[in-house]
Amino acid sequence: MKRALLLRLALGLILTSILPSCGFAFRSAWKKAPVTSGVEGKWVGSWLSEASGHHGELRCVVAAPDPKTTKTTSHEFFYHATWKKILSGSYKAVHTVKNQKDGTYVFKGEHKMPDWAGGLYHYQGTIKGDNFSACYESAMDKGTYTMKRVR
Repeated sequence: MKRALLLRLALGLILTSILPSCGFAFRSAWKKAPVTSGVEGKWVGSWLSEASGHHGELRCVVAAPDPKTTKTTSHEFFYHATWKKILSGSYKAVHTVKNQKDGTYVFKGEHKMPDWAGGLYHYQGTIKGDNFSACYESAMDKGTYTMKRVR
C-alpha cells in the first residue's frame, strides 16, 4: 500500500513539472474562444470527487465541430482543472453532443488517462442555457463538474 502511494505521488510530482506546458495551450484556446450560445464557448466552475472529496476550479473551452475531420455531433471539450489551488492540468476529450427538443444539450464521451490516474474516464452531462452539469467516472474515481457560461 505504501509503495503504491509513493509511486502515485512520484508520478504526480513528475506530471506537475510537465503539465504547466499544457496550460499555455489552454490559455491560448481560452483567449480565442468566442462568446456563443449552445454548447460552444467558455465555461467556468468547479469539479468535485465523490470518492475522495477533492475539489478544485474547472474551466472548459468547447469547440465547434470541424466538419472536415469529425462528425457534426462530436465536439472537443478542452478542460483545465486545479487541485489544492497550486496544481493544475489540462486535457482534451471528444464528446458526442445531441440537441434535445427542449433546447437542452446532452453529451457523453470518454478520455484515457494513465492507469495510475484512473485509466479510462467516462463522462455524461447536460447543458441548458448557461448551465453545464456533468458526471465523470473511472476505475478509481467518480464525481461531478458544475459550470456556468462565460459571457
